[in-house]
Amino acid sequence: MKTIARTGLVVSSLFVSACLASGSGTFGTGGSSTGPAPNGGGGGGGGNEGSYGGAAGTSGNSTSTAAPSGPAEPRWDDFAFAVRERSGTYYGPWVMTKFTTFKVGKSCYAKLGDKDSDSLNNTGYYIRNVLELAKKWTNEDWDQIENQRSNREKDRALVEPMMNEFAKRFHMTIAVEGDDCDNTRDALWIRYWYQVAETFGDYAPISGKLDITLNVTAAARDVTVDVDESGSQFTITAPRDIEAKDWHEKMEKPFRRHAKKL
Repeated sequence: MKTIARTGLVVSSLFVSACLASGSGTFGTGGSSTGPAPNGGGGGGGGNEGSYGGAAGTSGNSTSTAAPSGPAEPRWDDFAFAVRERSGTYYGPWVMTKFTTFKVGKSCYAKLGDKDSDSLNNTGYYIRNVLELAKKWTNEDWDQIENQRSNREKDRALVEPMMNEFAKRFHMTIAVEGDDCDNTRDALWIRYWYQVAETFGDYAPISGKLDITLNVTAAARDVTVDVDESGSQFTITAPRDIEAKDWHEKMEKPFRRHAKKL
């Protein structure tokens, strides 16, 4: 089990209300059964591209558009653009917009990209672990490809189709109950998010697919993890406000059980 240094980013998990506790994503659609696909999930030059799925417990109404040809700069929403500036990459914000859906209140989503927030800080750890998962399953290193020469626009055109294909195999929905959220290092949902990402980075499911729904709700008093028969869909429910005993182990153990054995 990993712990987080106080100087590092904070981890979190997401919980939705009890009525969403059984929801999980659908591979190949870029969305999840508890939330819509990210806006403009196709990327490159389309409309606003973001990862907002609406408030927890709502269906949302965002749509996904195909990526047009050409070198136009992707037009990300404020959170994705903050990730772009923090990471200095294209694949980083695309991890957020293509593979990740945030089911949180509008007030919460509006501040996730704040410069000094731990929600933004945590994206670096999350993106790193998604990249590691992709390398294990596909042998594709988006970071290396994007930086293989000085022509970033040309190389990002190679990376994006790979990421679109990977979206058929990986998605994470983070749902936090409430109109607003804490985005500091003490926020449980950020600590859960960190822990889950570190765990799937270490224990990639043997199924070769992973769909995670992290529901963070005020009513929960303990961590529960439901895994489907294929070992690829994980639905995690955890407390929003009151820290449960041994929650790190409770989140990690199911991933270890469904990972490739050494």
